[in-house]
Amino acid sequence: MKRISFIILISLTLASWALAGQTLVVASTMSPYDSGLYKALIPKFEEKYQCQVSLFSEPTGQALKLLQAGNADVAVVHDRKAEDALIKAGYGTGAWDVMYNDFVLVGPPENPAGIDSSLPDIRQALAKIRDDGAKFYSRADMSGTHQKEVALWRAAGIDPEGSDWYQETGLGTVKVLAKSNKDGAYTIADRATWLSFNKDYPNLKIVCQNDQLMLNFIRMIPGVPARYPFINSAMAQKFIEYMTSPEAQEMIRTFGVDKYGEPLYVPNAKTNNQ
Repeated sequence: MKRISFIILISLTLASWALAGQTLVVASTMSPYDSGLYKALIPKFEEKYQCQVSLFSEPTGQALKLLQAGNADVAVVHDRKAEDALIKAGYGTGAWDVMYNDFVLVGPPENPAGIDSSLPDIRQALAKIRDDGAKFYSRADMSGTHQKEVALWRAAGIDPEGSDWYQETGLGTVKVLAKSNKDGAYTIADRATWLSFNKDYPNLKIVCQNDQLMLNFIRMIPGVPARYPFINSAMAQKFIEYMTSPEAQEMIRTFGVDKYGEPLYVPNAKTNNQ
């Protein structure tokens, strides 16, 4: 009962903010928040449009649920299958590409599965983990990262669920990395999160990367005002225009280079929505 009341309260609060026209509610996948990218991007948007951004950093599945329920004005997500289904169901007006990076497979430095880290072959790497019975930790939380992991196992022709070596954690990427670092397990992370936090995990290293199957595309989906008249659709469109602008795309292109020697994301704005 308390949870239902809380959800109703949040819905009413978000609706009143949107009606005031001064707040934009963004439901976003966690990586841009965890990596610090939003700290660089959002203040400039807020200053330009005199708008306060209320940011919900959630797994992609939850971010899409917030958009579908009318509790967010725009979602920033990375699970194309779920995104396309949501748009087809009438809960999004379209999807705009904004940036991409890729995923990396990390594991113990001693690499018990014997993965050849010189080969950009994630299917072979996952097969090595299965054959060795090496410990693998999954987010298992319906996030975009989890959905990518599921797709990669499928591409490798492997169903790991129920195996003794495969553990579902229900944790976000940062916490899964911490647990893997402690327990000597393999896991998958997006490169931005890995670069941002890998110094905290000395017992992990990249064992597979640069496979085209591991690319990670991030898109923006605004809500549908005809379905939820109270959402701030005008400001959501301004947010999309800003994030795909040359100014923001250049900030994305250079973000992280000074600290990590490489960008955390690649700008990917297109002329038309996809």
